Amino acid sequence: MADSRMTKNHADMKKCGRVYTFVSSVYVTAFGFYILADMYLLLITMNGDFKYLLLNGPVFKGAVLAAGFLGTYKKSNLFAGIAPMIMFINTALFRNVDNYFDQFWGTVMPMKIDLMYLFMTIALAVMTILANMKYRYLEQQEGFPQFSEVFEQQKTGKPQYGATYAERLEQLKRTAGGNMEGIPDETPMMDESRPSIGQMDEI
Repeated sequence: MADSRMTKNHADMKKCGRVYTFVSSVYVTAFGFYILADMYLLLITMNGDFKYLLLNGPVFKGAVLAAGFLGTYKKSNLFAGIAPMIMFINTALFRNVDNYFDQFWGTVMPMKIDLMYLFMTIALAVMTILANMKYRYLEQQEGFPQFSEVFEQQKTGKPQYGATYAERLEQLKRTAGGNMEGIPDETPMMDESRPSIGQMDEI
C-alpha cells in the first residue's frame, strides 16, 4: 500500500511540474511578445500614444507577467490570483481609449485582444491554484519531493537487500518469481582440506 501511494504521489508531482512549466511558458511567451511589440511601437510612434503604449504594455502587461510567473515559481495562490485582477483593470481602463492601433484595426481589435488575454489569464490562474493545492498536499507526504523508495532507503541508511547471504537469496527468489529454486540455501565456505595461506608458508 505504501509503495502504491508513493508511486501515485510521484506521478502527481510530475503533473504539477508539467502544469508549472506550461503556465510559466505561456506567460513568458504571450505577455513577453506583447511587451516587446509595445516597446517597438514606443520607438517608432510619433503621435500622442506614448503614455498609452507605456502603460498598456510594459507597466500592466509586465505586472501580469511578473505575478503569473511568481505564482508558479513560488507556488503562491496570491500571485496567481493577482495576475487576472491586474489584467481586468488593464482591460477596463483602456477599453475606450484611442490608441496607435486604431489607424490599422479600428477601436474594436485592441479590446478583443485584451479580452482574449484576460480569459487566458483567468484560465492560467485556475490551473496554477489547482497545481499549488496539490503541491502543498504532497509537501506533507512521506518521500517528498522525490517519492522514491530507493531514495528513502538510502536516506534512512536502510539497505535495499538483507545484509546476509540468506536474506539476499530470499529477496532474489521473490523477485525472480520462483525460477531460482536450484540455488542452494547455503554456500560452501572455503574447503577445509585446502591449506590456508599460513599453511602454504610452512610448506
